[in-house]
Amino acid sequence: MTRLLLTLIMLISHQANAADGYFENSYGLYLKCEKTLNGEGESSVDPQTLYHTGLCGGYISGIHDSVKDLVLHGLIAKDPYCMPAGINRGQLVSVVVSYIKDNPESFTQSASSSVLSAYSESFPCNE
Repeated sequence: MTRLLLTLIMLISHQANAADGYFENSYGLYLKCEKTLNGEGESSVDPQTLYHTGLCGGYISGIHDSVKDLVLHGLIAKDPYCMPAGINRGQLVSVVVSYIKDNPESFTQSASSSVLSAYSESFPCNE
């Protein structure tokens, strides 16, 4: 089921670009999000840091929103993870950064697959 979900997300979020592959790999997302967690994010005056902070939070929450829409529209049967109520974007960034840091073999994978893996590992559903 998880493999099917990952395939669907990659197909939906991936716009083919033969030269570059995915628009964002896990290591690239990690580098952008790391600044956010180090407190350099929203309070920064550096335009590049602000851009990376927005990209990080937007990318991570966008994956979550996409999965919820896939479930809502019946494109996947059930949620692959069960996020607790009240979780905020900063906590999601922390979960994803920790996952990527702890799984360096994921550095060259698509960022979306690492985000989904981080969610599934951190927020398992009680069946």
